[in-house]
Amino acid sequence: MEFKRLYQKYSGMREPAFTLTVNQKSLHSCEDARLETLECELTCRSRAGMLLVQAALNPAGVHGAAWLDAFQPGAACALSVGYGTEKTCVFTGTVFETSWEDPLGGECLRLEAICMDACGLLSCSSMADAGAARTMTQLVNTILGQPACRGLAKTVKRFPADWDLPVYRCGDSDFAVLRAAAEFACYEFYIYASELYFGPPRQNKEVSVAFSGIDGLISLKRRRTLAGQCASVTVTGADDTGTRISYAKKRSQDGGFGAGSVKKALSGTMFQPEAAVHTMAQAQYLAGARMAKREHEGNLLSGRCVGLPEIRPGRFLSLSGLSAPVNGKYYVVSVRHRMDETGFETSFEAEGI
Repeated sequence: MEFKRLYQKYSGMREPAFTLTVNQKSLHSCEDARLETLECELTCRSRAGMLLVQAALNPAGVHGAAWLDAFQPGAACALSVGYGTEKTCVFTGTVFETSWEDPLGGECLRLEAICMDACGLLSCSSMADAGAARTMTQLVNTILGQPACRGLAKTVKRFPADWDLPVYRCGDSDFAVLRAAAEFACYEFYIYASELYFGPPRQNKEVSVAFSGIDGLISLKRRRTLAGQCASVTVTGADDTGTRISYAKKRSQDGGFGAGSVKKALSGTMFQPEAAVHTMAQAQYLAGARMAKREHEGNLLSGRCVGLPEIRPGRFLSLSGLSAPVNGKYYVVSVRHRMDETGFETSFEAEGI
């Protein structure tokens, strides 16, 4: 959607607004519950999303008491942000930790709470049957059955048939085992997570937000780097008879680094042995996915703009009317929505495509 259309949708973006629902209570900033900072960080990388809430409360007030009662560790939490009555839910998760700074005789008590998204809850979980063998479908169903995931589970229509390989427990969290098993089953966890948490995966390149010129943008920085680049990625393993499996995926493009010199500079091969790779198909998929990841990470964009709930991890944005090195389409990998007394801003990191 063009930024000018979003500007019209949000009536000029003059009134930042939020709705924070915790423990089935809708909380708002008011006289006895003054919000200081509301910061939401989301990512499709392998770390949890987080919501940080800082507020000054009057425990004797009706609304201040409601805030204190709602923020209990383990409580369900959801955040919607926008302008006026036009708000979009950008976070669902669980209250992970709360702290209160007592004024010791003053008027306001300061609340600080950290909430983790469903991804974060999985990172902290650990099933009791460590060492048992389960299939991927059983593991995924167990995870999606947790309270924080029930809403997300409705978006999963069916599981790929070849996910049903044994998953051996080694004491890791469910999240870590799911990520590893998804890789070995020829499905990158990050693609699955993008679909589960953030909508369509990378193959759908429909642009969610388009900036034409500087309107709506506060800052932009594009970084091109050879760090992490290589000529090819080779994944090795062994089949059931012990025969060695090896597949090398070469760079598909030089990414603008300089066709003449980059091949000489990036002549090395990254070898990645994988004990759980038992078929050539698995080796081919992993080698291709990991080379693509390296290529994308060499072309990064970071920026800030006015608060836009539409910018989410797993989606695409485009830039035009700016300098030649910056114009183009990008895949959003992390987003930070921040709302405080100065207004509502969105920061993002994106990979060039």
